[in-house]
Amino acid sequence: MKCSLASILTAGIFAVTGAAATGSDAAGVIVARGTTGIFFESESPEFTLRPGSERPVSYTVRDRHGRILAEGEWPENGEGTLTLPKLGRGIYTITLKSGGNASSGAGTFGVVADVPERPENPDMYFALDTAQSWCAVGSKRNIRFPGNGFETVTEAAHRSGLAWVRDRMSWSDIENEPGAFRLCQYIPNGWLLGRRGIRVSNTYHDAPKFTKKHSKDLPDDLFATYRFARNVASKAKGCTEAWEFWNEEDAGFTVEGAWDYAANLKAASLGYRAGNPNAVILNGAFCVYPLRDYTDAVFNNDAAEYISAFNFHTYKPIREYPEVISGLRKFLAGHGVPELPIWLTEHGTQAPGPASTKSYYPGLKSYSPEQEMTVAEFIPKAQITMQSLGVARDFFFILSPYNEGVKDWGLLRKDYTARPGYFAFAAMVKELGNAKLLGKLDTPKGIRAFLYEQPDGTQTVAFWSESDLDLETNEKIQVGSKELHKRTFTIAAKEGAFTVRDLFGTPSQAAASGGRLTLTSTRYPAYVGGLAGLVPSHPSPAPGRYAMKPTKNDRTVILRADLSEDFILGSGRSSVDLPGKSGRLTLQAYNFSDTPKSGTITVAGGHAEGLPESITIPAMGKVELPLLFTPHIPEKEFHGRMEFSGTFNGKPVSRLHIPVFLFGESVASGKTMTLEAISDPKRWRNNSSGNMTAAYDEKEGAIRFDVEFPQHGDRWIYPEFILKPRESFRRARGVAFEIKTVPSMPKEAVFMAVMGREKEHGRAVFIRFPMPSAEWEERIISFDEFVPNPENIEMIRLGVNPKSDRQSYWVRNLRVFYR
Repeated sequence: MKCSLASILTAGIFAVTGAAATGSDAAGVIVARGTTGIFFESESPEFTLRPGSERPVSYTVRDRHGRILAEGEWPENGEGTLTLPKLGRGIYTITLKSGGNASSGAGTFGVVADVPERPENPDMYFALDTAQSWCAVGSKRNIRFPGNGFETVTEAAHRSGLAWVRDRMSWSDIENEPGAFRLCQYIPNGWLLGRRGIRVSNTYHDAPKFTKKHSKDLPDDLFATYRFARNVASKAKGCTEAWEFWNEEDAGFTVEGAWDYAANLKAASLGYRAGNPNAVILNGAFCVYPLRDYTDAVFNNDAAEYISAFNFHTYKPIREYPEVISGLRKFLAGHGVPELPIWLTEHGTQAPGPASTKSYYPGLKSYSPEQEMTVAEFIPKAQITMQSLGVARDFFFILSPYNEGVKDWGLLRKDYTARPGYFAFAAMVKELGNAKLLGKLDTPKGIRAFLYEQPDGTQTVAFWSESDLDLETNEKIQVGSKELHKRTFTIAAKEGAFTVRDLFGTPSQAAASGGRLTLTSTRYPAYVGGLAGLVPSHPSPAPGRYAMKPTKNDRTVILRADLSEDFILGSGRSSVDLPGKSGRLTLQAYNFSDTPKSGTITVAGGHAEGLPESITIPAMGKVELPLLFTPHIPEKEFHGRMEFSGTFNGKPVSRLHIPVFLFGESVASGKTMTLEAISDPKRWRNNSSGNMTAAYDEKEGAIRFDVEFPQHGDRWIYPEFILKPRESFRRARGVAFEIKTVPSMPKEAVFMAVMGREKEHGRAVFIRFPMPSAEWEERIISFDEFVPNPENIEMIRLGVNPKSDRQSYWVRNLRVFYR
């Protein structure tokens, strides 16, 4: 169901922000006549009470420091509209009392600066991931907001003042059969945003069945990839101005090899450019740092020639940002694109920990007020820090209401009321969104300050005191700490008064004398404007240049391989093993131009039997070549490559690069230990979101795990096996095991190497493996890429994320391979 804007403007029901005494829940009583309780400074906040709530009622309005701003009896004995005077920027609460009893909790609302109808700076750095096409779909279970929230989220995005958001779509929904094209909610959502001048970066990580003859996730029909990309980019041109092909492919969402992803990325890039020549083209976001061999393999397939910005996701603590961005820059330089802009299309924090407050929404928990303030502190600190490191665009995750497992991510709560983090983001956009970051200022220890230049030539400084959020790992951050870390420092300034804006944009005054302005910093970022003449001590690097890697290659010819079962895909999907001397494959040469292409294909790293001297590829056609590849790898070495390239109509084409790692031979050169104890159910510690049991199955000669999940919950089962000293993984190269599941093909299957013994948590390496079926199959996990120090492994977890409420699976014959 779609709601009109008029109906949504009366649906901002407040959320609980704290414990209270007795009476009804204020969150379910107060209704704001404003989108999600977000008001402009030019608006008078208005509220009504839900029908059926207690009458008469008195109210009290307070600012964030608890100061009373207004109080009295609700108009017309509770039946009327409460209209407050216009308020300054900041966040506020309303509490209720009826018959001497206080309602539980408090309603929250906030005031943001008025924004123009369209953003003044269309290339603004600060951005939000709204994911509204997925996360704002209505649900009858949401008793406070059962309808779709598309327009609500769009209006909230607009009121923040931003210029860019990120959304999602589903290829399978839009084109469920060849030639079909349904707009669904995806294209209309783009235009809801586009009409407000907001640009969209969009992504999808699914493909309809008709695009996959042999593959599971990625299409093996590159023409289908191209056509959909072209059509969707054309339909969304003018609102969606950036396209990301796939999402977090280095960690999941595809079981195919890096070279298959690269071939699809190339085809999609050509399609996006055909549909919208000016669009920014990005890889699907990589999300693992240090970068995996998978990412390197993608770029060894000349992916940089098909993207105009590099896409990454991070939820690491702030203290690790310099290392991450420096590492990304070194990687890009190593692939010949040192100036490629970096976009963080998901950037969030694990610092708040699991949601801790009971929610009105069945089966969910919400962030506490203290957790919400941690997010509010994080947003400007994180985004400004990343900007100072040269990141070109930064999308905070996430605006829409979104619960994932124990996390409560959204800047909008489940009832679509805005959290403090939203108002912190809007204040930052108002103060810095149109400005240029010049760099970092020298400040006393424990204070960080960043210098910006406004379009009118004046300067603004964003500053804060360091807290554990800046300095610690996520696990060590003390959520709810009352320590403000108050410190003072001075900057050069002309005589006079200056306005200082706090985290939420609330103003205060500071006076400069003797050529110095004294400022007080706390853990919460603040801003002071109207400055001049300051020079950064650490200038910020340029964010890069939007351009694909210059090349003489003909981008319209793309090579792809269908590998036979002679090849075994490595656990990192970044290499193949070849148990035999040779392997069969079908080499595909695609031509995405309207001109036939004639030329030759060459191979490096081995010999390809069946490769013709020359071929001609029809216009918008392909040629398939059955080949037998024999790698040339010296004896007692295990690494090589299978690399095809070519020249067509006098121009070279991009490479098809497939690393070869003879893992089987490397294992045979070392020793093997069978971990017999896995058959003992007493050695496994229960670890599941459901009710699980473990038992030895004599018929199968295997350990059997059964689990049953409650309805509407998260489904996962990862029992834990704590290693004894004689079971050490020191010098381990990897493991192999046999597994089967009923029902077959769960949502996800993971082997975890855990560096500790803490139940469910702790530092662990997640290694996904191909989905098990109802038949016994072997899975081989290589540690080479994932576990640099296997001697630190103290525990393993081996399990699945089921699709159904009941799941059984068996594991046997787990072997550890040593160097």
